[in-house]
Amino acid sequence: MSTATASFTLDSWDEDEWQETPEGMKFSRASVTKTYSGELEGTSRAQFLFAYGKGGAGYVGHEMIEVSIGGSKGSFMLQHQAVGLMSDEEGGAEWHIVPGTGTEGLAGIQGTATMRKLEDGSHTFTLNYELLDELV
Repeated sequence: MSTATASFTLDSWDEDEWQETPEGMKFSRASVTKTYSGELEGTSRAQFLFAYGKGGAGYVGHEMIEVSIGGSKGSFMLQHQAVGLMSDEEGGAEWHIVPGTGTEGLAGIQGTATMRKLEDGSHTFTLNYELLDELV
């Protein structure tokens, strides 16, 4: 298993609410772009679905990452899922590489990624991955 660590910036966040309830819940969809820098360099595009409650939220989505990692360049898809309290100044999530989505030098990639939101608002990203000749 190899590890690559990076930071990322949110380049765009376009969120559209599609429903709000009298109880204070709301549902929305966001299109997001990011730039990664560090041991993993590149960009991504993502689509997320959010559910907001009173003091909490959850989301699911997919992110297409186009990067170079350790001399290999290509793309892959991450699947996101997280829930948490809105009051958390720091937070985190674990995501999974969707099997069979690796391209070019990242074909056969599998693994997980973790994200941490730091107190200063910045984000760290750690990818734990393997590059397999074939997916099993």
